[in-house]
Amino acid sequence: MKRLITVVITLVVLIGLSFALSHFTHTKLVDYSFLVGLIITVVIWFFTSKGGITSRNVDMQVQGTTGIKVDQEKFEFSPNIAFFTSLAYTIITFLIMLFHYRSYF
Repeated sequence: MKRLITVVITLVVLIGLSFALSHFTHTKLVDYSFLVGLIITVVIWFFTSKGGITSRNVDMQVQGTTGIKVDQEKFEFSPNIAFFTSLAYTIITFLIMLFHYRSYF
């Protein structure tokens, strides 16, 4: 049940952001859906991973100010249901966008 709620909330946020952006710019929903999905997917990936560039940057700052060598974390990413939902939304909207703009290719 918790997973279903997470999927629904993620989809509501993605569709809501896409709709709001297209409403305020007076464009079609398909124009911004892929971009919103891609940005949200990257944001979820960034905040659910460990040991990336920001962790290394903080480790180097601590080492530089204290002089104590800090053990570095290995990069680790554990995807959650929100990430998979956002990724699926991004793939689906990419395919819809390709179909919608097929005459331009």
